Amino acid sequence: MKKLVVASLAITVLLVFCTFDDFLSLHDIRADYVSRAALSYLRVETPEALPPWTETRLEWASVTVSYALRSVLILSNLVILLLLVNRLQRANGHPALQK
Repeated sequence: MKKLVVASLAITVLLVFCTFDDFLSLHDIRADYVSRAALSYLRVETPEALPPWTETRLEWASVTVSYALRSVLILSNLVILLLLVNRLQRANGHPALQK
């Protein structure tokens, strides 16, 4: 049971890290992202091509990876918590499990 608790705590720490990473990435996207579509919507014409850093590719990749990792970690944590509940009920001699 201790291993399950440690695994759940480790997953929670990773989820906090993903949340912090998302905040930093989205903050950077908000500050730097510029697209032709956004400029066109605002009726802004630029004679030159936009510099590559305005696409914020690394930040978008970070958000995408974080989303996928967060989904897997949340599902893993849910399974671990269900296993812990099951083991606690068995350890306490839960009447529903005695039948």
